Amino acid sequence: MHLVRDAFSPLQRGAPLRTAAVCLGSPFRGDDAVGPAVAGRLRAAGATVLDCADEPTRLLDLWDGLDTLVVVDAVRSAAPPGTIHRVDARGGPLARELGLASTHAMGIADALELGRALGRAPRRVVVVGVEGASFGMGETMSPAVVAALETLVAAALEELEREETPCTSGH
Repeated sequence: MHLVRDAFSPLQRGAPLRTAAVCLGSPFRGDDAVGPAVAGRLRAAGATVLDCADEPTRLLDLWDGLDTLVVVDAVRSAAPPGTIHRVDARGGPLARELGLASTHAMGIADALELGRALGRAPRRVVVVGVEGASFGMGETMSPAVVAALETLVAAALEELEREETPCTSGH
């Protein structure tokens, strides 16, 4: 297992890692290539991107103790291609209707629920996805997803930079 961080990540400087992104997808499957494309742009902007090597269960150790995890992926729902989705999964399961499918035994939604059951999930999880249209092997990203790419990057960066105050209720 390896973790991809840039040379200036907070962990490298000794500060605790508070936010990170995980960008899912395959560069060889049409609109599913949006995850790796966003990962490169987030790293260039100085964000920390966790690498799960296409196996979300590897994230259980990597995201333990994070305040915020932003999941970036192409999704399938009934929305038009290129539609940007934002789902705050704080305290609840990831929305299955977004079609965060995986070719592995356990997808990101299952890994998150396992992490929660073990007390090792990020405090805040936000999915930022783009509606895909083309997922075939060897296909390129559809024009609608290419057009939405920079908006998706900006949405992910906004979530990573969002300052949230911890809940201080008496529960």
